[in-house]
Amino acid sequence: ILSVQASAVLSGPTMRFGSTMLLASAFVRPVSAFVSLRSPAAALAPATRWGSMSVRAMSTEGGGEGEEEAPTGEFTELSRLEIRTGKVLEVSKHPSLPKIFVEKIDVGEDEPRTICSGLVGLVEESELLGANCVVLCNLKPRDMEGVPSIGMLLAASSADDSEVKLLLAPGGCAPGELVTFEGHTAEPMEPGNRAVKAFKNVMGKLGGFVTDAEGVARFNGEELPAPFMTSMGPCTSAIKSGSVS
Repeated sequence: ILSVQASAVLSGPTMRFGSTMLLASAFVRPVSAFVSLRSPAAALAPATRWGSMSVRAMSTEGGGEGEEEAPTGEFTELSRLEIRTGKVLEVSKHPSLPKIFVEKIDVGEDEPRTICSGLVGLVEESELLGANCVVLCNLKPRDMEGVPSIGMLLAASSADDSEVKLLLAPGGCAPGELVTFEGHTAEPMEPGNRAVKAFKNVMGKLGGFVTDAEGVARFNGEELPAPFMTSMGPCTSAIKSGSVS
């Protein structure tokens, strides 16, 4: 499930879950008093630039700094997307939109992002809090009646839309790691119209995202299909053979 907009806001890419129409949100830099829950060692690590984000390189137990290894392959529309692992730090309900949760999510930046998601009635608040989630980070900014939505929280839905579960990063995966796809280079774009177009193309004519029979999240393209991969393994969901958005 994506981060969503109320139907009154400006148009964006849409996804339907049951009877609820959700609008894809996009992003601005968050200004937040909340502090990212990362270790002091990680906080002191130097920042590495990936796409639109400055992400801190995580120190390894051996004392060196882990670096994200960019995959080799073709430059595709999927290459343009910035999908990162995250950690949900706080969850509350939107003050004026009853179907919207407002989350504070650590995606490896100095401050957590505020993300609005149309998950009320679909996912329990307790399932969101503390979840090792997956976030699409480089669409355009949206305003949700005074609350900025600066990320798209990805989730899987069952074939009949009766059940929705978050897409989860594997255990041990630090917030902010870039999710990669075998056969596709990783060259995320700055937030803007071209990134939005890439997302629409990926979710439309190029095949979209799904979960397979094992619950592994995958790009479902006819050309270069690939799982959502991290340094700790693939991203997954409790929903098997479902759609991801």
